[in-house]
Amino acid sequence: MSEEGMLESYSWFNDENIKVGFTEKDRKFVNETSVALREAIKFFSEYFPLQKSFPQIRAILVPDRKEYDHLVKELLKVDIERPSEPNRVAQPQRTDLVLLAPSAYSTDSIYEYSVKEYKRLIFHETTHMFEEYLSPNIEASPRWWGEGLAVYLSEQWKYEDDFRAPVLEGLRNKNIPKIKEIQKDVKLSYQWGWTIVKYIDYCYGRKTILNIVANCVDGDVFKMIGETIRSFERGWKKYLQKEFLTSADSV
Repeated sequence: MSEEGMLESYSWFNDENIKVGFTEKDRKFVNETSVALREAIKFFSEYFPLQKSFPQIRAILVPDRKEYDHLVKELLKVDIERPSEPNRVAQPQRTDLVLLAPSAYSTDSIYEYSVKEYKRLIFHETTHMFEEYLSPNIEASPRWWGEGLAVYLSEQWKYEDDFRAPVLEGLRNKNIPKIKEIQKDVKLSYQWGWTIVKYIDYCYGRKTILNIVANCVDGDVFKMIGETIRSFERGWKKYLQKEFLTSADSV
């Protein structure tokens, strides 16, 4: 089926460099989706100082899990399991973003709708789009780095238990995974990746993060900062214990 055929049932909202597709029942989510995207584009265009405007982002609010899986596979050409897991509610590819509409959360996801969490989700996915746009080889970007960057810059780590609780519990129980374990494990990449990015920001600053995004060709982040994993890990663990000790003790 052609792209036009796949999207013929959608109405469209257009505003400068944002385009939001929706079905009638999800019209009420168009404004907050477009506002969040606009704010995210502004934030990341300043964080990653661009020489020209970021291309138009096309977001599509899909009404159910079946349509989500269909567009992710056929429109974005991303190979996912079908039916996809209920924790999947957003998939970016280049400058397209398929979003499970919040109206479908109660039946087709594990989440409850929250305006603030939805905004952070959009910031998370926009991080991925900017990274892909700027990266010299996005396929080589490690999962822990990409997800860690998105969780860190969207500030999901500050507020959402999916990312914060495992770290605080690990610190409380003195069970911090090794970085090589995080590199190999999908779940650990999501839960702990942001702590590595946060520590890089703390030690080396935003310029180093920008350099990694724009110039890391082979995915070796630690080579980019001039450290071995072993030496980095020692400092990272000390930083975590100092930074989150009070919070961990209260878990």
